[in-house]
Amino acid sequence: MRLTLIPILVGIALGIPHGKPLTSSTNDNNLTVAIVRAPPANWPLPVMNKNWTDVKFDLDQTVLKATNLITDAADAGANLVVFPELWFPGYPKGIANPTLMKDHIQNYFDNSLVVGSPQWKTLIAAAKRNRVYIAPAFSHREGNSIYMAQALISPEGKVLLLRHKLRPSGGEREIWSDGTMDELKVIATPYGRWGLLECWEHFHPAMTFNIQSQRETLHIAAWPFTPDEGATDAEPYETAEINVASARTYAANAGAPFVFATVGNARFLDSDGLDIKVVDASVSFDDVPLVYASFNTTGLAGTEPYDADGEQSWGILEQMKSGFPSYIPNVLGKLVPRKKVYIPELLSRVV
Repeated sequence: MRLTLIPILVGIALGIPHGKPLTSSTNDNNLTVAIVRAPPANWPLPVMNKNWTDVKFDLDQTVLKATNLITDAADAGANLVVFPELWFPGYPKGIANPTLMKDHIQNYFDNSLVVGSPQWKTLIAAAKRNRVYIAPAFSHREGNSIYMAQALISPEGKVLLLRHKLRPSGGEREIWSDGTMDELKVIATPYGRWGLLECWEHFHPAMTFNIQSQRETLHIAAWPFTPDEGATDAEPYETAEINVASARTYAANAGAPFVFATVGNARFLDSDGLDIKVVDASVSFDDVPLVYASFNTTGLAGTEPYDADGEQSWGILEQMKSGFPSYIPNVLGKLVPRKKVYIPELLSRVV
């Protein structure tokens, strides 16, 4: 869906400090987004520091930091607060595979967020107390497995969506379990229709097509961390150049503005995929923990939930299926079947 964001209001445009937005309206005709770019507790800095020696993940301190950020955002006029990928308790940058993470897996499992736990209830209470939507991205502990999760929680404290990354990327899939297709949902709000995906899900049609077919008017994306362009110490898959390219393409395809939440170089894109607000990774997290952007949402709540004539539609899906190369065998392959990782079994193999 193509949106014309007029007027779009951002702090930098009028000479307002990075950390302070214009005061948002209290009605449904204006949405102010607060994008978290500050790191969670005990997360090595600077952004590309991957030394985890003697570092422990700390969910309690991270939740405390989150509640303070939510309050600050609400006080500044935000209606929605968005967190980076695995911000609770922190993305294990540089060690996100069982071999490198073996000394941290038990600590990470213990500090993964359990739905219904005291820490979860604290986040729910922060949303209710501040009357804001929040979109936490977290390691979700359920039984003996963990998942890369996103949630959307309403100002009334209702969980509107709880989803898991469909297929964790690379070595992540050896630690976190897969999600399911039925979790790819767009949520109707008084401000419009919101969809959520994580990181490299934005590269894969298995994730993007079903979300875009539901006609988002805002896309909420979580990346774990992003350095500034030109970073020589980043792997290609970590670079701003690669990841922002996927964000631009997604926004243009969806025709929806795009929230790029990440520790470091965070930004807000318009529905053409162009930058509206960017704060570089080099900017102090103490000075600018949040990036703000506001836009007019008048009428977006009435957006139809699908477009039978759109590029992301049932007809297009059928066309792709009918045109799939006949010489390619009709086999499921090894990638698609859902993979579950049981942490006690993983620990018995690697520790």
